[in-house]
Amino acid sequence: MIKRLEALANIAVITTSIVLCSVLVKKYFFSPTKQEASVEAAASKSPASNVSQRRTIEAGTKISLPGIDWSKSTRTVVLALSTTCHFCSESAPFYQELQQQKRDDVRLVALFPQPVEESHAYLNRLRIGINDIVQSPLSSVGASGTPTLLLIDNRGAVVDSWVGKLTDVAAEQVRAQVSK
Repeated sequence: MIKRLEALANIAVITTSIVLCSVLVKKYFFSPTKQEASVEAAASKSPASNVSQRRTIEAGTKISLPGIDWSKSTRTVVLALSTTCHFCSESAPFYQELQQQKRDDVRLVALFPQPVEESHAYLNRLRIGINDIVQSPLSSVGASGTPTLLLIDNRGAVVDSWVGKLTDVAAEQVRAQVSK
């Protein structure tokens, strides 16, 4: 009888250990990053064809970035990016196109939470030519994820914003705002 109880107790301990280990492995090795979780949560609330319309920054919101004088250009496009964001990397061809086709009175500024040196190397690796790189938390411009594009007027107010990897329609909207 005692041997039976010991065997049952051992089985219960082993089963509990297996369940606990599988929960921990799943949580720490297979859970999405905070950024991916926020993107997935936002995507689940909106149709897939409308991904770029998630949590945009309200038009008229005043933005302040260290070292950026909005009055130096008619409009400024702020690209809030992260060196760890695969959507940012996948959007590199669009950012290259934007740099080449923008009007002369439109300036591109990249905002990264990472150090400027790391951000500059990242942009060089992706062949995106942006001279103004600012290190600041994404929250400093009201962004909750990357990529976020903000169109800012010469007074520092948001004209329009797009969040996430752009759909073809959203990309066309950005082009129309900044192209020649």
